[in-house]
Amino acid sequence: MEYAIDTSQKVVIVTFSGEIGDTDLMNIGPATKSHPLFDPSFSEIVDFSAVAGGNVSTGALQALARHESIYDRASKHVVIAPQPHVFGLSRMFQVYAEATRPNTMVVHSLDEARKRLGLQA
Repeated sequence: MEYAIDTSQKVVIVTFSGEIGDTDLMNIGPATKSHPLFDPSFSEIVDFSAVAGGNVSTGALQALARHESIYDRASKHVVIAPQPHVFGLSRMFQVYAEATRPNTMVVHSLDEARKRLGLQA
């Protein structure tokens, strides 16, 4: 898991690669919140483009979705999921997180994520 925080565009970009599991997902919030440049008013991009596989349970998705977001309620969350199975799991998370992250979107590419957030390339 890698983090990049672009303070000029007010966005946190979390990038996953290789194999991922439940623990990886559950660590997104604490790791992001501890970053010195983190601001809860920023938007978030979670990029699964480089994920090769792993084992993510629906229980972990539900638990993460129920957990209060570290971001402000108005913040936007965009999940990049080009692989069909990752897209499906991400959409499942979006449904579960409707109450805690109402501005969640699932897209197929970084370009689409940037457009949804109105970011410059």
